[in-house]
Amino acid sequence: MFEEAVQVSEALRQSASQMQGSLRMAMKGCPRCGATHMIASPELGTCADCGTPLQVLETEA
Repeated sequence: MFEEAVQVSEALRQSASQMQGSLRMAMKGCPRCGATHMIASPELGTCADCGTPLQVLETEA
């Protein structure tokens, strides 16, 4: 989890000069076992607990 936070922080730092508007964190999760993670890379990957492909979670605006 810490490594994901570091990746997000670095991505924000590198793109700060290009950003406009507000930024919201996006989450990915496992539909099978319910594990959730911050999205910190372009690939969603698979669940470390059960191997199911992760999906982007819907967020409230």
